Amino acid sequence: MRWRLCGDARRRSALAGLGCALGAGVAMLLELTISTYAGPSAVAWWWTAYLLYLLVLLAIDGYLPRPPRIGDDALLTALVVLGITVFLLYPDQGWTAILLVVSAAATASRWRPRAVAGVIALQTLAVVTGVLAGGWPASDVIMSAVAYGTFQGFAALVVQSARREAEAHREVAVAHAELHTAAALLEATSRDAERLRISRDLHDVVGHKLTALALELEVASHLVTGDGREQVARARSVAKDLLTDVRATVGQLRESRFPLERMLRSLADEVPGLDVTVEVGAAARVEGEHAHVVLRCVQEVITNTLRHAAAGHLHVLVRADDDGIRVETRDDGRGASAITPGNGLTGMRERFEALGGTLELRSAPGAGFTTVGRLPVRTPSGQPA
Repeated sequence: MRWRLCGDARRRSALAGLGCALGAGVAMLLELTISTYAGPSAVAWWWTAYLLYLLVLLAIDGYLPRPPRIGDDALLTALVVLGITVFLLYPDQGWTAILLVVSAAATASRWRPRAVAGVIALQTLAVVTGVLAGGWPASDVIMSAVAYGTFQGFAALVVQSARREAEAHREVAVAHAELHTAAALLEATSRDAERLRISRDLHDVVGHKLTALALELEVASHLVTGDGREQVARARSVAKDLLTDVRATVGQLRESRFPLERMLRSLADEVPGLDVTVEVGAAARVEGEHAHVVLRCVQEVITNTLRHAAAGHLHVLVRADDDGIRVETRDDGRGASAITPGNGLTGMRERFEALGGTLELRSAPGAGFTTVGRLPVRTPSGQPA
């Protein structure tokens, strides 16, 4: 498993590392122009390796597009190799080892501590090798190894501390989103249960008594004569109309009026660290089990986006027409070259398929993650069309 910084912490770490790397280039320019030092013996090779190092660092931090099918591991490995190369091409002054500190910080934001420790050990060994090759005394070799090993370790610890804090905030946000969704579903379920209870009471009590009243008035209409018979007939008509109204009200109460749009917007407003926009078609009417599936789908996508996507924005689109219901989510995260569904995505697909629908997942490196769920409309009999 890889760990990542997210949000502001990731941007601050990237800018700090980029600033340090650029500082190495500026120092080399100053040394070549205003100092008495001759600089590296192979200046062209040094600048080539240095510029490649900057390009890889910019790609890792997202400031440059990544090469196709090249993941973080390959880029970080290239960064470490190029950093060591830049240092070994000119170890005389020692300050070029600042790139090794940047490399240690970059790996610490994405790799496990054990792998980062291996990188620090390798780069410290490179420092010792370069200093020895420069003919420095043993005391300077030891001091350089201790100093740059300490600098790398400190940078890695700072970045990993920020990473843990970011992970903690992310898990809190995920838990908050899940709790908010559970509360919304509980509210809707409770409201539906109360509506069903009222509809049953109306049908069983009021409807039964109105039916009995209509029958009594029917009998009375045959027993009275004259003006009284007309009065009873009007009362019987009113009783029948009232019974029809009660039956219509019971039918409406039995229909689920799940407030999907309001609940989706409420859910979108309660996601720390992620900007979620919701777009529901004006004609979209999603109710009952369909609404529950849509809400659960959006909640699962928000959870996955917070945990894995490193995204800043998530767009949710819900459309319903004669062809069915379409719910689409799209984030601006880093994406992935291959999608391996976990329990959440698998459960989401099972919910759609249980109602006769489908779920499509799309992603690519640098292109974010997209889900497209489709649910068929239902016929009056309740079966998918």
